[in-house]
Amino acid sequence: MSEIEKNQNNNPNSDEIDLRELFSAIGNFFNRIFLNFILFIVGIKNAIVNNIKLLIVLGILGGLGGIVFHFFVPKYYESSLLLRSTYLNSRLMESSIDKLSQLAEDENKGSLAIALDIDTALANNIKGFRYEPFVSEEEIIELEIFKEQLKNEIEDEEVINRFVEQLSAANKSTYRIYIQVYDNSAIPKLEEPILNYFRNNPFVKKRLQISDTTLRLEYALIEEEEAELDSLKDILFNNIKVMGDRNRDGSNNVILADDQITNPISVFNESRSAYMKKLEIQRQLFLKPQFELIDGFTVYSEPASPGLIKLGFFGGLAGLGIASIIIIVSIFFQYLDKIEKKTRAAKEGLKRRMETRKV
Repeated sequence: MSEIEKNQNNNPNSDEIDLRELFSAIGNFFNRIFLNFILFIVGIKNAIVNNIKLLIVLGILGGLGGIVFHFFVPKYYESSLLLRSTYLNSRLMESSIDKLSQLAEDENKGSLAIALDIDTALANNIKGFRYEPFVSEEEIIELEIFKEQLKNEIEDEEVINRFVEQLSAANKSTYRIYIQVYDNSAIPKLEEPILNYFRNNPFVKKRLQISDTTLRLEYALIEEEEAELDSLKDILFNNIKVMGDRNRDGSNNVILADDQITNPISVFNESRSAYMKKLEIQRQLFLKPQFELIDGFTVYSEPASPGLIKLGFFGGLAGLGIASIIIIVSIFFQYLDKIEKKTRAAKEGLKRRMETRKV
């Protein structure tokens, strides 16, 4: 048998051996992972057993610290209102709330009292502010429709989701504004000052004034047009009456399509349309949808601050966390000591071998 034939006959066996070794290596890899995971669990168990006293002591101390903390930290109450404005974008809202929060954190609440136009005693009751965008069902539906439309143009869904999220964040018009106070009786007194704070923002105030002036001018113009339409209706009535009194070949019929008169139906339609526009303007002037309070503050009797049990529980968790950090640091240092001892032993062994060779 030639050398080539021998190699050909040996190839299948070598391939079979290679596959067997491959699957064996994969199995060993997963076995090592499983073994390391078990060793990790055992190590955690041993660490807990060996340091159980430390965990118990620090857990109890943390719980007691949380209970003590409850008695030294004043309680606070929280409430929220819903505000909608076409001129309050997310950046303006974030900037305004950040300013109020910084003023509330200041020990001297005089600047906060000036900003909200309230007395200092009321300002001293304020703990802080925060906000979050409020998405209505209509906005959710509109965004979903827009998202489906984008899918016809863009294939990458991740790009679509990112674009829709940015668009949603940039076009918020309704916000839930939270306020935290130390005395819940102060909550009703703060609703109007907070609304005035946002309403009197220079950016918002100018646009509200322009919108109000435009609506009133349009209302006055429609009233003038209505007066002219009323005069035209009187003329049409008189004209129709005169034409009805005429004798047209012995007939008293009034022909409205005559070129000498205007069709009264169109005049009445114009008058009705003007009246409907007046009603819509009156509705906008009354509701002021450009800046509208949807839901005001509600006074809650229960404080929003964490209670005794909650603080004790979280304090206990904090104590266990500190104990875990101590144990991890201790195990790490023990590991470093082992490495140092092995390194020192290896150096000493090498040194002894070198000395032996010299001898």
